[in-house]
Amino acid sequence: MEVSPAPPDWAAVRASFPGLADKVFMDAACVSLAPAQARDAIRDFLDRIVSMPSVDATEHHILLDAGRRRAAKEAAALLGASEDEIALVESTTHGLALTANGLDVTGDDNVVLCDLDFIGVSTPWAVRSKETGCDLRFVRNREGRIETADIAKAIDGRTKAIVLSSVLWSSGQRLDLEAISAMAAASGAALVLDVIHQLGALPLDVRVVAADAVVCGGHKWLNAPFGCGILYVRKSSFAKFRPSLWGYLNLEPPEGGWGVYFASPDISLMRRYDFVNEARRMETGGTANYPGAYGLAASLALINATGPRAIEARIRSLSTRLIEGLDAESFRLVSPRAEKERSGIVVFTASGDAALDGRIVARLRQRRVCISQRYTNRVGGLRASVHFFNDEADVDALVREAARARAEG
Repeated sequence: MEVSPAPPDWAAVRASFPGLADKVFMDAACVSLAPAQARDAIRDFLDRIVSMPSVDATEHHILLDAGRRRAAKEAAALLGASEDEIALVESTTHGLALTANGLDVTGDDNVVLCDLDFIGVSTPWAVRSKETGCDLRFVRNREGRIETADIAKAIDGRTKAIVLSSVLWSSGQRLDLEAISAMAAASGAALVLDVIHQLGALPLDVRVVAADAVVCGGHKWLNAPFGCGILYVRKSSFAKFRPSLWGYLNLEPPEGGWGVYFASPDISLMRRYDFVNEARRMETGGTANYPGAYGLAASLALINATGPRAIEARIRSLSTRLIEGLDAESFRLVSPRAEKERSGIVVFTASGDAALDGRIVARLRQRRVCISQRYTNRVGGLRASVHFFNDEADVDALVREAARARAEG
């Protein structure tokens, strides 16, 4: 008989985030708090580069490289991927640019996007469209929602790529990724997903959602420091994405390793260059953001240890409490109510008046309650991020203070 794992000690998890001590923080969709584990990992990295425990600087560098790759290992575990399918990138924007630049696109092709996405999703494709003449097809929202059927209608035999966020940033709508990945597979289009508002809050298994590439910065729902995120590339899709950066660390390592290679008198630049057949061929191939990677590895390890399914259940419970509280105070919910479309983002408005919502969010910040105000194509409002480090008191405080701020006009 299978024994269910013990539920996480949410008070202990919350204690890992000392930034919660003086505020109600529900704004991970903007920039999250990092846990003490990420801080400690970066301190350990800094101690190492200050003291250099190894007297061999080459060995020191190789050991730091290995520490950096721990982030890829943790990311692979979270996604259900293999480690060679994970590249470390600077941010979601960086990963989206690499995938856009990596696809071979012509003027006969089209790319499917949606009109409620974050501007960073479409930016690289605006440039590619100007360069190549490819058509950008924006799926239009219907009363603030993106319909799966409308995505299907936009796809045809000339669709080169479908590029979407799995969770829409200004409404919190969660798209039907299994259906969309099936569409992509049937059409032969590459599926590129921005999952920065899903990963760390809601599970994503790339063995189920067959995306060609998945991009996620670390500084939002993964609770990591700035400047390091992940790019997953499906092994069977490596050939679809041409790397745009070429560095020596993208090469197949020489026999004996780089330390032995660089100490050999007969090395020459006039040699064969064989690049790795792994996702990391998309990386810069040189010295990267090591502190960010060490912090990201620690934050990912906390998520993996807590359990993605437990985190999802916690977020769903707290977001339900928030929605019920907002309903009781007669706020209008912008986010979807359907369970399959909900995420950790809960968007609401006092009356649809952006100016009033702006005054509310300003008063909330004065009272140390942190949320944001966000819109795309007039869809949005007050955006609360319900994360696994929050608790019922946070939710109740947000509802109470938002009602108080609204009453003040």
